[in-house]
Amino acid sequence: MLKDQLKKQQPIVYRALENACANDRVMNAYLFSGPYGTMKNEAALLLAQSIFCSETNGLACEECNTCRRVREGLYTDLIVLDGKKKAISKEMVDSIQEQFSKTSLEGKEGKRVYIIQNAETASISAQNSMLKFLEEPGSGVTAILTTDNINRLLPTIVSRCTVLPFLPQSAQQYYQDAVDAGIPAEDAYLVSHIIRDPSQLMEFYESELYQKAVMMLKQFLNIAPYFWDEFLVDWETQWRSSVSDREKAKAENLVLAAAFFDLLHLYASDVIMHDAKGPAWYHDAVNQAKGAINAYGKLIIIADEQKDRVNRFNDVHLVMAQAFSRLEDFKHELG
Repeated sequence: MLKDQLKKQQPIVYRALENACANDRVMNAYLFSGPYGTMKNEAALLLAQSIFCSETNGLACEECNTCRRVREGLYTDLIVLDGKKKAISKEMVDSIQEQFSKTSLEGKEGKRVYIIQNAETASISAQNSMLKFLEEPGSGVTAILTTDNINRLLPTIVSRCTVLPFLPQSAQQYYQDAVDAGIPAEDAYLVSHIIRDPSQLMEFYESELYQKAVMMLKQFLNIAPYFWDEFLVDWETQWRSSVSDREKAKAENLVLAAAFFDLLHLYASDVIMHDAKGPAWYHDAVNQAKGAINAYGKLIIIADEQKDRVNRFNDVHLVMAQAFSRLEDFKHELG
């Protein structure tokens, strides 16, 4: 059950939500903030179930008809927007306000809940509209926002919410999750540094995107600086998505670029720590790394900064072109 997983992975958040629900002290607005894969969206769903569930005074039972309908997205007084699937627009936020200006359809004490997942993808105009709604939510309305990057939200939005921080699990636990999912130990080391959601591990491991991300890392490790143009050419000709559906291609390219930067960060970290697991080729590359340690600290910065630019508001091809230029400078610095 969700509440059992939350209690195990995020005990502080679990206790905060359990106390709020048991004592009828659920706030008007929550912001669940923390790294990707830390059960924020699952906790948001659990809180919504708990608000509507009539079978218990604490956290939701997760088994009654109401909890099932909330889980399946069939509860009419619950609206869920996912910023990862589509960037949150002002029109989407305004639509929630319009729908919630009417009386509750389900009729449980007039309670209504909206969840905005990955709220950091909201445009500035959408965030301003969101802020207005948070300031004047209406009776019985609870907002639950989740974000992987709280710094992308307006400070005024953050100040209007009860913020619950979600802490990452240990690297060993993420690795064990990948092994438990059935991924071979060597690949589990790499996959677990890209995907944090246990339910998505095997699907990503078996995907072409994972294979492409690994190919990109291998080429980065083997390529000489004066052949660097090949990297950009290969991105355009064989790595980036070529599916005809424009939105699907864009989504796949975002996932691929982010995965590549995650692997770059892992490689640089392992070089600095003189420790590497994973496939033999990767282990050998870490042991044979040349150059000063501080250069690999710069590589971590490059990987993190470029990954932060991988979002729906930026052209991923321009982000990758910029990244390859910065990586070329890094390679030259190694000599």
